[in-house]
Amino acid sequence: MARSSDGAERRSSEAVERRLYNALWWAKVQSAGPLEVEPDTPAVAGLTRAASPDGSTVWLVPTLPSGAGHTVLEELGTPPVAVEQPNETARVLAICVTCSWTDRSGPAWPGSTGTLAQIRSVYAAMRGRPEQPSDLTLIIGSLRRLHATHWLLWNEKAGEVRLGPRVITWTPTDQSTLRDLCRHLPDPPPPLPTTPTTPTQDADPLPAEANPTPASTREASHE
Repeated sequence: MARSSDGAERRSSEAVERRLYNALWWAKVQSAGPLEVEPDTPAVAGLTRAASPDGSTVWLVPTLPSGAGHTVLEELGTPPVAVEQPNETARVLAICVTCSWTDRSGPAWPGSTGTLAQIRSVYAAMRGRPEQPSDLTLIIGSLRRLHATHWLLWNEKAGEVRLGPRVITWTPTDQSTLRDLCRHLPDPPPPLPTTPTTPTQDADPLPAEANPTPASTREASHE
């Protein structure tokens, strides 16, 4: 009887610790949004895990209820895209999906790296006109808003963008719709290399003299 009582107490204690552990992580997500953690972090109930491309970290993203409204999204720490410039922001998100979801036969996460140059090119082609001076301001503003809400991972210094961890919440129906959208958007140009290549010099066909004699010295020796 004593052993049975001890086992029940231990299971009860473990259950309490587990609830406290989950509550702690949910408090963090509600205050900061999706979290990037070490890959050995134990699973949390209700949070989906998304491994980074190199496997060095894992994102914890709330599993969204079907049909969740703005209030629920705010409570889960995953607010929708800001209402400021909603059309431009949605347009830039669609362009980034086109640039970063190159293998559309598979899931969108983690995707590949897109560049600001690609985004600007598709943006201008989507508008059907040459790039305007104001385009870059609109694009950067949208990228910052999408980064703040974790739809994108925007490296402003490098001018590079990846899809954010929230894309793992897209359902198969969502991804099918996005595939169709990508087929109707202009294709992005190939990404330019991020580091300049150093041209290789042809090898000297003849070895150079170790201590070449100046021409004036050679002429003097023949006089």
